[in-house]
Amino acid sequence: MVSRLVGSTRSLRLIATASCSRSSRANLAVAGAYATEAIVLRSFRTGEADRVVHLLTPDFGRVNVIAKGARKTMGKMGARLEPLTRIDAIVQPGKSDLSTITGADVLWSGDELRRDPIRALAATGGIEAIVRLFPEPEPDQRLYRGLQRYLEALTEPLGDDVRGGADTITLGFVLKLLALAGWRPEVAACVACGAPVAVYDAAAGCAFCATCGSGSPLDPIAASAAAQLLAEPLGGVSIPAPAARAAIARVCRETAEQHGGVRLALLGQGVTA
Repeated sequence: MVSRLVGSTRSLRLIATASCSRSSRANLAVAGAYATEAIVLRSFRTGEADRVVHLLTPDFGRVNVIAKGARKTMGKMGARLEPLTRIDAIVQPGKSDLSTITGADVLWSGDELRRDPIRALAATGGIEAIVRLFPEPEPDQRLYRGLQRYLEALTEPLGDDVRGGADTITLGFVLKLLALAGWRPEVAACVACGAPVAVYDAAAGCAFCATCGSGSPLDPIAASAAAQLLAEPLGGVSIPAPAARAAIARVCRETAEQHGGVRLALLGQGVTA
């Protein structure tokens, strides 16, 4: 049985679902508590046994919660709140920006990513891009489902070059995040005359040929690959050349710095070097 009390987009929804445990459903009786699907972005220690956890949710955006007792040896909550995990959560809003998570059921563990250093580093780079490019707690279903698809894509077979495959998926994800933020790099061809690309102008957010504009060097192969990454689903494009991946990473970094005022540190240090 499912019962819902739905208000505006920003309103809290009171949901009792079969996927939550009996004790979790009981927590919904507390005024204002709500159930939501969520992906764990980050987790920090606080106090003697607690954790502060940053969640991304489809309907409430970024939500920061405290998990009381999550670090206790026998505590079950902590294992369910590892970064990259997708959960059904019960959240009790607080008087400040920090709510309390009172229940969590794992929907997708993310263990496969955390066990592989290459995939884990790539996933951390994607999380960093979300945190920096979307700092406000505004709900966006596209952002949430995009992150879900990104993490799932990183667990799929990546061939012999796992590093290259993980890098390529991460670059595609970051390019799509830039587009979602309103800063889509236009790189398929020179925006002025349609000739092959030679440079990328981050301030303009587009590429030019050698005659029409100036900017950072961007060869046509890398530009074409970036355009493919923007157009195709995650995991649908292969970019075997490290130089092309490095050039696309530079486009992402310069665009984020120019238009968002943020630095994608992990994208520049090891994810695509």
